[in-house]
Amino acid sequence: MERRDIAHASPGLVPSFHGLSGPPVLPPITSARDRKFLTSIEEYIKTEEEKLSSVGQLDEEQQYIIYGQVFDKVIEYCTDYKRLLTAIKQEYDEFIEATKQGEVNAIHVHARLKRLASEPTTLMYYRKRAAELEDRINLINKDSSKIEQELRKLQEDKRVKTPPIEETRPPENEINPTALIPGMTIEDSLNMAALIRYQQLLEDKKCALKADMTTKYVPIQRKQELDVKLSIALQEREEVELLNKTLLDSYRKKRIIADTISSWAKSDKSLPLYETLVQVLAKENVIKDDAASTNVFEDLDPKKSQEAEALLEYVERFNELFVNGQYKAAAVYAAHSPRGILRNMETMERFRAVVVGKDDLSPLMMFFEALMESSSLAKHPVSGAITLEAIRCALSYDKMELVVHWVTYQRITFSEALGDVIWDYGESEPYHKVTCLALAQLIYRKCSSLRKAALSMCLQGQIQGALDYTYQSKRFLLDDYLFLLKKCPTAELINGLTREWNGKPAALSVGQAVLSLLCTDHKECGFQLLESIYQCGEAALEQVILNDVVCTPEGWVEIAEECSNNDYGQLSEKIKSIVISQDGVVEISSKDEDAKIMEHVYM
Repeated sequence: MERRDIAHASPGLVPSFHGLSGPPVLPPITSARDRKFLTSIEEYIKTEEEKLSSVGQLDEEQQYIIYGQVFDKVIEYCTDYKRLLTAIKQEYDEFIEATKQGEVNAIHVHARLKRLASEPTTLMYYRKRAAELEDRINLINKDSSKIEQELRKLQEDKRVKTPPIEETRPPENEINPTALIPGMTIEDSLNMAALIRYQQLLEDKKCALKADMTTKYVPIQRKQELDVKLSIALQEREEVELLNKTLLDSYRKKRIIADTISSWAKSDKSLPLYETLVQVLAKENVIKDDAASTNVFEDLDPKKSQEAEALLEYVERFNELFVNGQYKAAAVYAAHSPRGILRNMETMERFRAVVVGKDDLSPLMMFFEALMESSSLAKHPVSGAITLEAIRCALSYDKMELVVHWVTYQRITFSEALGDVIWDYGESEPYHKVTCLALAQLIYRKCSSLRKAALSMCLQGQIQGALDYTYQSKRFLLDDYLFLLKKCPTAELINGLTREWNGKPAALSVGQAVLSLLCTDHKECGFQLLESIYQCGEAALEQVILNDVVCTPEGWVEIAEECSNNDYGQLSEKIKSIVISQDGVVEISSKDEDAKIMEHVYM
């Protein structure tokens, strides 16, 4: 759909995408190729929605994924509007990701506020419990003192008249000169220099403790004052809560009486007003008593014990299936386990340990397939460790279609290690390299691995999209640009990195790019860049060198020496002459002139 993709959309296809009816909005499509493409897109959307609806998984998340894939296909098809559509899709993706993150943050903040709100009440209960325990301790101490007095009287009665032999103990303040000094060996205790150092260390600790006493500690009276204030505040709060409860009960009763009188006035008044009020208030007291009894027996809910018994029975059923060799049924049973008790590494290792024949399907692969089919990011997310093992297992059996399905429908937890696994598989299997690069790009972008995402785009030939991605990202640094240049030194990428891009300054200067290429096996690309500039004229090369504020003259001298060592003698001499001719004062040309020079070079 070159230069007529959106403008020539068929009116017959518009209702099928949006559910609209009425006169045609767009002119008919004259190209059979465009009609075939739009028909295939419509059939793809219908097929995917029916497939997900049949298993009950068609939600907003899955619809977003389906239409995102359709958008990618339209971008690949519309070559003339590729950059514009790519930028639009990227903005929508970032907005949706920010919205999801905001919802998660809101849930966390709400939980935190709930926890903070319950802290004063919890503290009050702890204070009450502490007071009760103190009373019990006092009572125990009184009883203990009575028992001690009785024991002392008994001992005095049975004591022998001869006085007991008292042990002679040295005074507490007396220092034993033969004892070892704490923290020192015998050799150090006999060394005067070591003793002086140890004395200095002790003095420093003493000074530090004195400083801490004046800066980090407050008198204990301050704590006592705060405890008194806290107890007064808690007491006042209890009184206010009691008063509030009394007022609420009074308001509720008055409200019931008022509603009863109003309804009695509108009725036939067959029953006296007094009897009506008595009946209503009696019913209200019964309801209030029932609510109180419900709160008392709330902790005795038998559901908790029933749930534990159900989980134990579920695990026993899984063990029975596994021991009987029904691995597929056991895998499905584990994948749908309540609370995810069997969706873990231990269960995976049990399936891995099963030994089967070469022609039999691996039980481990059965477990991963069942786990992924029952998985979704919102309900049952698969952990990152299990995701890595599942992808490795699928690739070891050459099930690339399963990996594509899991990644595309986001059945997994994205991580940089997962992207590396798929990337390495594409390097070892050239047949799947294009698919692996596309999957790795999706994974790297999901987990914010910027440089690897941009590199995967460059290796797929999406240089313009990669440049847009790097320049729009605020976290793409100089090292990331040098990483891209060394891993994929194509002429288009060097052109985009060494010149202005949509009004933004160039990411790398020409000298900086050439120096980075000289350190790799792609130094010939740097020489070709300089050679193309030199072929535009000596003035072009001179302006490039003079306008390069990043690469120093020493760097250009190093570039000239490398040119000389690689049979670019004329280019080397010219660079040296330009660098040597400078006396320290260089007139910098305007940005427009520099842009014209670089535009002429890369044409």
